[in-house]
Amino acid sequence: MRIKIKIKHLVLFVLLPASLLILLFNFLPSQRQIDQSTAIQSNIARTDLLQKLASTTGSKRIELIRTNILDKDHSYDPYRYDVNVSPSMSQWSNDETQRSGLLPEDIVPLLEEYILEGPSDNTRIFAAKQLAYEYDALGRKEDGDQALITATKQSNSNSDIAKQLELLRAERALNSGDITTAETILEQTPFPSEYQEELNAQKAWLTGRLLFTKGEAQEALAVVKDGLESYKKFWQDIHKQMNAATSSSNEGSTDNTGSAAAAAPEAGTSDTERQLESLRTAIQSAIDMGNTSTAVVSGTLTRSDGTPVPRAGIFLRAESEVNHSITSAEPYRIVTDTEGRFEFHGVIPGFYQLQLGLGYDQIDGWTWPVQYDDWIEVKPDGRLNESIVLQPLLELQSPINQETLTGKTIDFRWKAVEGAAYYRLSGGGEGAVLGVQIRDRIVDNHISIPVEELYDGGGFSYGSSGDGWESIDPLSLLGFMNPEVRFSWNIEALDADGRLITRSNGYRLNEDTVGNLPFFYLKERELTAADQLLLDKKTDQALEMYQQNIADDPQDVHALHMLVKMMLAKSSLTKDTTLEDKAIPLLEKLIQLQPSTNYAFTLSQYYFDHADWKSYNEYYSYYNELNRPNTNGYVLSINATALMQQGKLEEARKQFAIALKYDDSHRFIGSFLAAELYAGESLSSVMTLAERYPELSFGHSGYRWPQMIKQLLAERKNQPKVFDQELKEKLGWYMNGQTDELKQWIASAKPSALKTFMQEVLEVR
Repeated sequence: MRIKIKIKHLVLFVLLPASLLILLFNFLPSQRQIDQSTAIQSNIARTDLLQKLASTTGSKRIELIRTNILDKDHSYDPYRYDVNVSPSMSQWSNDETQRSGLLPEDIVPLLEEYILEGPSDNTRIFAAKQLAYEYDALGRKEDGDQALITATKQSNSNSDIAKQLELLRAERALNSGDITTAETILEQTPFPSEYQEELNAQKAWLTGRLLFTKGEAQEALAVVKDGLESYKKFWQDIHKQMNAATSSSNEGSTDNTGSAAAAAPEAGTSDTERQLESLRTAIQSAIDMGNTSTAVVSGTLTRSDGTPVPRAGIFLRAESEVNHSITSAEPYRIVTDTEGRFEFHGVIPGFYQLQLGLGYDQIDGWTWPVQYDDWIEVKPDGRLNESIVLQPLLELQSPINQETLTGKTIDFRWKAVEGAAYYRLSGGGEGAVLGVQIRDRIVDNHISIPVEELYDGGGFSYGSSGDGWESIDPLSLLGFMNPEVRFSWNIEALDADGRLITRSNGYRLNEDTVGNLPFFYLKERELTAADQLLLDKKTDQALEMYQQNIADDPQDVHALHMLVKMMLAKSSLTKDTTLEDKAIPLLEKLIQLQPSTNYAFTLSQYYFDHADWKSYNEYYSYYNELNRPNTNGYVLSINATALMQQGKLEEARKQFAIALKYDDSHRFIGSFLAAELYAGESLSSVMTLAERYPELSFGHSGYRWPQMIKQLLAERKNQPKVFDQELKEKLGWYMNGQTDELKQWIASAKPSALKTFMQEVLEVR
């Protein structure tokens, strides 16, 4: 089973950006120890299987190879790993399948045998792919290519099996930079269109990549568009036939749609369609930016002690692809060789993230210090080296090993990391969907945190049993205030530039690496009756009881905190803004009883949304007093926007410039560009800023703001004075908070570059 961890249905009480949340996805699987007898059992399984193979011949031997290597080890996908790690998500395998225990030197000759003597069906393709993978891991790429040639010769030249193998050869040639071989294969291999649309689509995908690599970008785009259109139409027709057949069957007719219809993928779920869509997007973006030549991305995967990590998967994933799990349709994937080396050829310019595929034994005790906003930009005609270094996991010292704490403070302590300028502390409760950042910019390897600070943090989550108020997660609402929950914590060490050095959160799988477990219980308080109602998922009753508790004791900080938190949560989920309005006076009372950066920010955000600048400035100043230095790029950007809408343009411009340096996602670059243009800066100078600060977030292209500025420049050429006047007017509406006027104009105006730009600026959040 593959588990994908992502932020879903997550709303923050303090409205901090999602990049500050720490999903504690590793603590449970990472702390389990592998039985000491695992290696022994694996050796026994290997010996038994080799003995069985040695005593078996003919079809029975071939079947043993199929069931114990092709099926069992990889489920027909050689690029399947125990752990997949990337900046945007991590996932691990909980598959119960027992592996064969065979070593690469055992597997290679058996796969060669299967290719020569096995059946001419899809398992021959799987065997050839796995054999090529094994040779690549050994640094013997030519032998991998030859394995595909041999498998092709063993198949009927007109069969789908042979054609799929030829396409695999063409793909390998493209990936290694052998354009001549790829072109020869694609030109010489015929692909009839009838009922072979998968093959035709795959050929269109490879041909598009080939043409772009040759510098024929427009031709590449046309081929991919045609292939995608044809593929979609083919399956749409198949689904129509299936629907018609179903209707006829209901009337007593026979379904005669054939095997193609039976194999029809559901709309929008096909890996082939995703491949073509992604390639079309990448080529179009590259053409728009004038980046019409490919690049090479290479590097090594090693540990910090210099030892290479062989047989690891390296995936180079485009912006449009990082929001879903790894699939068999990945265009740029490779296995590291014996020296940990990898190299991708023919990479289309754009922004990418690297993702690793590792075995538990490879990641045990180590971490890849990658962060949410770690992107690489691949430029045309470039050769980019991206070496990846795994670091030892940071060691925790206290609280550890399920210690029970009852005091008013918690003393966190960990082993100092060489080169660390500061540390970041995060934590959360077992069973809750989310964790929270507790404290940032910690300069020592220890800190004492008041429990009240833990209590007032956190957000809420929902979604496991629906999307409404009733599905809210009570564990997330109570957070650290729940004495029945086991908590865990994590430390990240960062250098002076804010780059992650290492962390404590990772995979620890045996006695040598498990170290101190990051678990503790916090029993400073007891559950109230209202808390218990909440845990019993009687949310409305809990809400009423918290209200009653405050009526009985207006100084009841816990009840006041929970009431405010639940009212804001319910307001967010039900879209009832009156609940939020009612919660704000209570929050203002709460912050007087218990000062908190979270409370101050929530109040400042509320008054920002209501354009009450006097109150906003008051609570933003209070936030800064409680949180010095303020290095949160999101909060700084919000303040820059507030300054802008208060007419303090020069202050806003300076604040945006500072904020963007702290926010690697550059999510407010659109507002900064608008402020610069309104201040009189030229489109050309603003283009420089757009290129310097690409917006790197999921669902957007890092080139979208530069593309919009290019379109504005082109549109301005026709009537410069008229354009400048209209641009100034529309930007003025935005600066002055006249969003209704701006929205009305956008709704009625004809399509134009200015309309597109202002619409995108208006949607910056």
